[in-house]
Amino acid sequence: HLDFVDERHGVRHGHGNPMRRAAEKEYVMGMTQVGIRNVSSTTKEGYEDAISMGSTILTVRQFRALKLEDVVKKIPLEIPIYVTIDIDAFCPSIAPGTGTPSHGGFLYYEVLELLQKVALERKIIGIDMVEVAPSYDPTEKTQILAAQILMNFLGFIFSK
Repeated sequence: HLDFVDERHGVRHGHGNPMRRAAEKEYVMGMTQVGIRNVSSTTKEGYEDAISMGSTILTVRQFRALKLEDVVKKIPLEIPIYVTIDIDAFCPSIAPGTGTPSHGGFLYYEVLELLQKVALERKIIGIDMVEVAPSYDPTEKTQILAAQILMNFLGFIFSK
């Protein structure tokens, strides 16, 4: 999800608007948002605002249609990057433990290979993983996936 809503039901700092709040910061120089699904859940204004505030948006389908090298080229080379990973970008068959699951998401190796390439070719200054909701996944596979992704990403970053 784009997570670029300005305000919904009086809420400006919720799970639907963190990317909007980040884009408003003077030190954020644009975003490359990869794996967005359900763009239609964002208002037209929210989508247009994201573009006008410097976002490059790739849906999962667009990601899959491109070579990995072409996806990574959309991420600026000359500036340090902060990577946030939203667990709801994954297919709910492997990550059901989130508040807003949506079919058609990423599979494990798609994200792992993207993160590996980004870690090797860009300067990463921080990472986080958001929207993991353990109470929605009694099997704990979402938590295991999140831990594996973060552990491997850190390994890629520090292996340079």
